[in-house]
Amino acid sequence: RTCNIYNCISCTARVDGNGCAYFRKASGHARNRGRDRKNCAEKQNEGEKIETRGCKHLNKSRIHFMGIGGQGISAVAQMVLKASGDSVTVSGCDMQASATTRELQHIGVPVEIGHSAEHVAEIDRLVVVPAALVLNPDHPELATARSRGIPMITWQEMLGDLMQKKCVISVSGVHGKGTTTAMLALMLVDAGWDPTCEVGAIVPRFGVNYRLGQSQYFVNEADEFYNNFWNYHPRLAVVTSIEFEHPEFFADYEAFLASFEHFIRGMDMDGDWPLPPTLVINAHSAGCIELLRRLKDWPGRVVMYGVEGFVAQKNINAASKANKQANFEGEAVGPTNSVVTKNEVLSSNSGKQATFEAYDVKLEGETSFSVRSNWAEKFPDGTRIQLQFPGAHNVQNALAALTVANVLGIDMETIVKTLESFGGIRRRFEIRNQGPMQVKGRSLDVVLVDDYAHHPTAIAATLEAAHERYPGRRLVAVYQPHMFSRTKIFFTQFLSAFGLADVAIIADIFPARERDTGLVSSRELVEAMASGHNELGPYMREGGQVLHGGSVQETAQVLRSLLRSGDVVLVMGAGDIYTLTDIILNDEE
Repeated sequence: RTCNIYNCISCTARVDGNGCAYFRKASGHARNRGRDRKNCAEKQNEGEKIETRGCKHLNKSRIHFMGIGGQGISAVAQMVLKASGDSVTVSGCDMQASATTRELQHIGVPVEIGHSAEHVAEIDRLVVVPAALVLNPDHPELATARSRGIPMITWQEMLGDLMQKKCVISVSGVHGKGTTTAMLALMLVDAGWDPTCEVGAIVPRFGVNYRLGQSQYFVNEADEFYNNFWNYHPRLAVVTSIEFEHPEFFADYEAFLASFEHFIRGMDMDGDWPLPPTLVINAHSAGCIELLRRLKDWPGRVVMYGVEGFVAQKNINAASKANKQANFEGEAVGPTNSVVTKNEVLSSNSGKQATFEAYDVKLEGETSFSVRSNWAEKFPDGTRIQLQFPGAHNVQNALAALTVANVLGIDMETIVKTLESFGGIRRRFEIRNQGPMQVKGRSLDVVLVDDYAHHPTAIAATLEAAHERYPGRRLVAVYQPHMFSRTKIFFTQFLSAFGLADVAIIADIFPARERDTGLVSSRELVEAMASGHNELGPYMREGGQVLHGGSVQETAQVLRSLLRSGDVVLVMGAGDIYTLTDIILNDEE
């Protein structure tokens, strides 16, 4: 294994269960704020050497983006192209054609489908996704660039360089960061602040997943995978939730939590900005509370938010203990079963916190809530907000964005107007159809929802949101598990995630960067869901049905065969399962 606790891209040191041997000698681990990250690469002297000048001195540069079809890397490619005018030439390649690659081609970016060493023959810089460097270092394009001395940089590092001399606001967290980032970005736009923005999904009002502004503010979605968010040094950071994720990269929950601590300790503490270093964090996420325990000596300002009635509860084991069936108020985060409170961790930091709270939350049929706060005397307690999209998790997302906007000084009228007009982002409870549709010659009244959910907690939250928005209707969940390793590690949690579904159709596992070695299969998941139960009862509700779908095309056929009027269909996953919605809408055989 590579260094999963401090995997600076250059470090491919072989490690044991305690992480990188070099970092075991380094004092403070995550608390060193990155001072030893460079040393790790120098000491081990293995793997890629990453050139980190990013977007500096790019005049007349030819930059090739490898894997340009990804949401994040495509946004950075377009930002570089548009920000530079005609002084930079941008090209790209990806394994498969997609809506993203076609859009890039439409705006004039040369995109090759497939990979070849010829792509880097006449370029000045290669931009890559971190996974390519770690998992496939002998890739032809990488090998050719290395042999020719072409500088390589990850797209996250390039984004970090674009942020230089900006007041950065980064939204992190396992769940909700994309929606929260989009809400916050639109609040700044509506307030006339003209921010630059980068979001991990398409924002309908932008038409893309980025925005180039002229002000000092830069809002971005900060992903923890591969420690990507270490490339950002925000003045204000948001943490929406923490529970174990990305087991294919992080050795354990301790490594995962340490990565978040490293991110916060690497914030911009010295910049001359109109706000102090500020952490906005979810008071009702057990993982966030654990993070705050680690940050007791952190000198910045802490602002907390939460939804009345939510409890931050730890479960016994993040990788093997299932959350309560159909009730994911708790998060799987640590080794004990204790309940923690915000008061417990803030006792040493009195006077530095403020709390924003959503209360009187209504979720059935519509989603609305009231807000109160001790942030300032002028805060209008009792303000009522109605959202267009469902779910308690989206109340938390809206409250997070509202909290940041208040901290920044945006007026409440603008905040409420933005939230109430916000229709969501691509693949986040995105309603693709609502009403009559043709299915094998039949006209059926069906709600078809496309969602990115691929973690057990997110799946359960999405099903709960649909159950509340469409009470009394049959819920059909279509899920494509993401990667073999994470399906195996979260196997027990997945069993409990579908408790609100009347029908669950499980497609074949999307391998992403992995190969099928027989570790686990979707059929095993189906069999366990159909026959198993936990302490709360059977995994599937009474009369519930779970089916194996197969490939995306085969899964579409299974879904089509059982659809009936009144169904609410939730298509979930982070792979290519989103194409199933088009198959159904086009009534393709």
